[in-house]
Amino acid sequence: MALAGVVVTAFSLRLGVSGVSPVLGRITQELHLSSATAGVLAMMPSLGFALMGLLTTLVMRRVSLEALLASSCAVTALGSLARALTGGTTSFVVLTFVAMCGLGVGNVVLPPVIKKYFPDRIAALSAVYSMLLGLSTATAPFFAVLLADLGGWRVSVGSWAVFSVLALVPWLGLWAGARRRRGPAAPHGTGQPPPVPQLTTSPVPPWRTRIGWGVVLMFTGTSANTFSMFLWLPRYLTDTGFSEHTAGLMLSYYAILGVPVSFAVPFLVRRFGSSLVLGLSTVVLYAVGYFALLSWPHAQWGQLPLVWAWITVCALAQASFPLSITLINARTRTTAGAGALSGFGQGLGYLAGCVGPLAFGLLLGVTGGWWASFGYLWAMLAVLSVGIVLTGKHRFMEDEPAR
Repeated sequence: MALAGVVVTAFSLRLGVSGVSPVLGRITQELHLSSATAGVLAMMPSLGFALMGLLTTLVMRRVSLEALLASSCAVTALGSLARALTGGTTSFVVLTFVAMCGLGVGNVVLPPVIKKYFPDRIAALSAVYSMLLGLSTATAPFFAVLLADLGGWRVSVGSWAVFSVLALVPWLGLWAGARRRRGPAAPHGTGQPPPVPQLTTSPVPPWRTRIGWGVVLMFTGTSANTFSMFLWLPRYLTDTGFSEHTAGLMLSYYAILGVPVSFAVPFLVRRFGSSLVLGLSTVVLYAVGYFALLSWPHAQWGQLPLVWAWITVCALAQASFPLSITLINARTRTTAGAGALSGFGQGLGYLAGCVGPLAFGLLLGVTGGWWASFGYLWAMLAVLSVGIVLTGKHRFMEDEPAR
């Protein structure tokens, strides 16, 4: 049941994020979203992830992981359905934030849940988790326009709530089972299973460790780059002369390549221990890919448009995101440590990274060109590099002296 919960929940965590941008034009036309409102809307995923990252760490001390995940799925489903039915601009943004907060709780709680239920299969389950995140990111843009053509943008946006409802079922079952086990003690010899250990406070606060701040910087840099690319890559491609259809295909291709990359990263971390080379390789790939996209968007090698190669390079750099997630478990010894590091790293990291898409768009509006906007992403790669250096060595957060 826990495995089913992890699989379905992981697949649901990005559907409500990437499923909006392909139909944003239709939403804007009906709800009359301004450019500023669209920029605020683009901040909602990372802002919701950030807020829940900070709050969930505190709540985990008093509420079981299963209860948090059940609540996460319920809030996500309700928020997704409600925003699909709303008729106002403000309510659409607010309800999007509610849905993103639900997803943010799942972001934080799934890593410690994997450590709790599958302590001997952390690499394999982390690989499945990361792969499903990438798969859901690619699936929603692929089907969003088709669903909108069939039933309108409201059907497209609201349909992703189905997966949150499906994910709710196993967590409700596990939560109910945990509550029964915490009931009055059974007489000796009845065969009742022992209580499942609950999360306790991490012995070392993550904000007093190099690993803790390293994970923060990794999530800051990788979220700024990831969310900016998903929002602005199609716009850049159409501005440089590609059709909307081609730009949509390129975004789907970019997202799909993240799936095998996400699956491979946890095994590479387990195999080599140190993540320094792997992490810095993603920085180089991002930097080179951006430069090539800006410099030679229409270059060709024979009949092959090289823009596909540039997007491939940028897509492989998405390994920085599953690497950030994998290190939450790889750099902690205990479930409590993983929970604390997950909340702290994702909370502050997403909070700092949420301005990425907005800053990208503001620089585009001020300068009228794309180099300044991509220059901001290069600056965020420097932040990512510092985080990679701080977390690269194979060691555990609980072993670090408090600083």
